[in-house]
Amino acid sequence: MSARRTIIASGLVGLLIALSAVALITLSGVPPVRQPTTSGTTSQEVSIVTTSGSAPSTRTGISTGVSSTTATTVTSSQAQPSTGQGVLSVLMTDPPHVPTGVTAIYAYYISLAVHGERGWTTVSMAGEIELMGTVDVAQTLASANMPAGSYDQISLELTSALVTYEGVNYTAIVQGGHLTIRIQGGAIVSASQPAAALIDIQPIVMNVGSESSPQFVLWAEARAFPVPSAQISESTGTEGSRFSLQGLGWWDNDQNTANTAIAVSGVSLSANSLGLTVADTATSGTWLKLVVVSEANPTLGITGEDSVPSAMIGAAVFVILDNGTLIQFVPILHISMPMAGGESQVSVLDALRMAGYNLTAGSSIHLSYSGTIELSFGVFAQPGGINSGQTYWVTVVGDNTISSTQVSAS
Repeated sequence: MSARRTIIASGLVGLLIALSAVALITLSGVPPVRQPTTSGTTSQEVSIVTTSGSAPSTRTGISTGVSSTTATTVTSSQAQPSTGQGVLSVLMTDPPHVPTGVTAIYAYYISLAVHGERGWTTVSMAGEIELMGTVDVAQTLASANMPAGSYDQISLELTSALVTYEGVNYTAIVQGGHLTIRIQGGAIVSASQPAAALIDIQPIVMNVGSESSPQFVLWAEARAFPVPSAQISESTGTEGSRFSLQGLGWWDNDQNTANTAIAVSGVSLSANSLGLTVADTATSGTWLKLVVVSEANPTLGITGEDSVPSAMIGAAVFVILDNGTLIQFVPILHISMPMAGGESQVSVLDALRMAGYNLTAGSSIHLSYSGTIELSFGVFAQPGGINSGQTYWVTVVGDNTISSTQVSAS
């Protein structure tokens, strides 16, 4: 691609803590939070605190939460002079990775803002969207009058989510909910022509409980693109307005120039070892986060290379460190085991704070692990092991991509 995407990902430590907490809730006998099944979006009250200051600074794929510069927050209002103003609409589309049985994701957000020459401008204080209904569809989140000029970033906070699974809504834990997204090429606002920017959000939803007692974690990556002026109509500025993205040349081009995909090959698995090669096969690269090994059986619901296991209970979960090392993580105990190279628990947990391997566009890496592999995610009882001759799924999870492959254990 001509310019590498800049995105804010969920922190891996936060994700692992969430996995631990959810697993503890599941196994302690506390039932998951269930909401009545709804045909529409569920309402939610949101408490909002507006502050001035800088947006989080970033390195690609990692949220640092600090900034060395100060940006002034400019809130859109009718008090702004009409001369030199224009309309900017923010839209969203979504190609999610979800387990089989998930039919809807109701996401709630606050503080939707855009960044331009004057700093940050609030577009909407709060809103909601059903993400599964925006696959190959662009839906308007909000529009606002704002000073004319170029806008290069969008910011919003995902506060909570409901996941509809087998006809029932479950509250999901949202990790890395703050997204600061670069608009690739920028969006130009003028008094003569309305403008629009499209957020391409790419959430991954995983069931860290069981199929009968599901517990969901959602974390998301996002990128954004300007919408061509020829595509913008009067209705684009109306909240909830939708149009199909299928067959649109500009959208296909944006996707091709900022695509993310991985391929897994050369997988070997035994009771005491795991090896695999992960290659970036697209144009953007990704941050590799986790490797999940789970038994291959029909109840898992994995149907292809980009499928997510229906449940992670009883799987082996490996964290990918920034140097490509695999550490087997047992979140129920809040430790990594066995310890890699004799490292202490403290040093391993310190390493997790910067976990994630930067797989650049067109590159590949061989990941390996040596030690007893325990199928123990979320299980208090004696963990199971890998059995020779049995088939397993090996799933690699990146920031916004997943690849699963089957292997027969030796």
